[in-house]
Amino acid sequence: MQAKPRRLTTRTTAIIVVAIIAIVIASGGGAYYYINFVAPRSGCTIPSGRDPIKVGFTISLTGTFNVEGTKSLAGIQAAASWVNDNGGVTVNGKAYNIALCYYDDQSSSALIPTLYSKLITQDHAQFLLAPYSSGLTGAAAPLAEQNNLVMLSHGGSADSIWTHGYKNVFGVLSPASTYFNNAIDWLAANHPGDKLAFLYADDSFSKAASIAASNYAAHQHHLTVVYNASYPATAQDLHTFLADAKGKLADDLIGGGHYADGVKIVQQLSTVGWTPNFISLLVAVTEPQFQQQLSGEANLITGPSQWETTVTYSPATAQTAGLSWYGPNETQFVNYYSKQGNAGSPTYHSGEAGAAILVLANAIEKANSLDTAGVRQAILSLDVMTFFGEFRVDSAGKQSGHSMVLVQWQGGALTVVAPSTTASGTVKYPYTGS
Repeated sequence: MQAKPRRLTTRTTAIIVVAIIAIVIASGGGAYYYINFVAPRSGCTIPSGRDPIKVGFTISLTGTFNVEGTKSLAGIQAAASWVNDNGGVTVNGKAYNIALCYYDDQSSSALIPTLYSKLITQDHAQFLLAPYSSGLTGAAAPLAEQNNLVMLSHGGSADSIWTHGYKNVFGVLSPASTYFNNAIDWLAANHPGDKLAFLYADDSFSKAASIAASNYAAHQHHLTVVYNASYPATAQDLHTFLADAKGKLADDLIGGGHYADGVKIVQQLSTVGWTPNFISLLVAVTEPQFQQQLSGEANLITGPSQWETTVTYSPATAQTAGLSWYGPNETQFVNYYSKQGNAGSPTYHSGEAGAAILVLANAIEKANSLDTAGVRQAILSLDVMTFFGEFRVDSAGKQSGHSMVLVQWQGGALTVVAPSTTASGTVKYPYTGS
């Protein structure tokens, strides 16, 4: 695998939002259906010459997770478009198209039961994708179980999702408990005397990632953790928490949650007069908007990433690893992604969401069936590589094959800095706040 810095796109969130609003107005609200990737419209349209396989899901086009949700939707559309343009999904000698049926869940778990019930009972979805975020995925998973439908999770990684005995819920992305491993490994190897502060959102994903990282740092690497606290996920003022961490003489800051609070953490650091030597934050860092919004303050901040366009997997990589290959290569995926309505450059949210469609399509073909039991078993036995990397789940459905990377903003470019096998640069230390 080779990597090089990802250059910042000039497209803005505002353009994305305007495009989404236009789509909503054009469709008259309600469900959006995307088949062969013409403009979404109400009602399921059967592609010419092929019957559809309906994949239902909600996505956060508005609300707290709108940045991540927009990127995820474009990734889903890009992958489904590639499948449909490359022979569709073949079952018993018959080719089908992937048809996407989705609603805006407004980043609200309260809407999930109603919307997924509608997807299942009214739209007759045959397979499901989970919503973005662990909290919303947790709300949707029981519906998949109750209705015996396979659900692939592309944006929910809290380890707790896979502790309920669900038989139909499968993770595409690495579990939250592994997110900060690369950052902790680097600190242990290069600055073992640093004192660490963990500050994170009080939601299932952020807690799982940060608590696991704190334990990994203290027990596996014997690093010193001097501060460990969570804040309400909706908190706007984080000054008290940051001041407390500074007061504990912490050298490094690790944690965060999603895009909005990641930005707030960086913005409010200067107001308490604290410049940590090393910062690693969840989710927010990988979004181009993070650097656009914070400018120089984003420079040298690190974060975990599930995938970067510069970390390439290919059929040759798969062959070397003894794995089968399915789907577009990285260049092809990015090309399909670029056609999806001003979605900007793809991020790891785009990649993991697109990979969910590819895994589902591959599993259906492996099962040679549209039956839940057959596809479920195919997913459990699947060990395949896509442009997103390796897919393999354990018996509970939790991802066990995928590898993550550590990225850092360096001079306006998001650079892969760990592990060394995929890095295009090295971690720059210390963080200077400008």
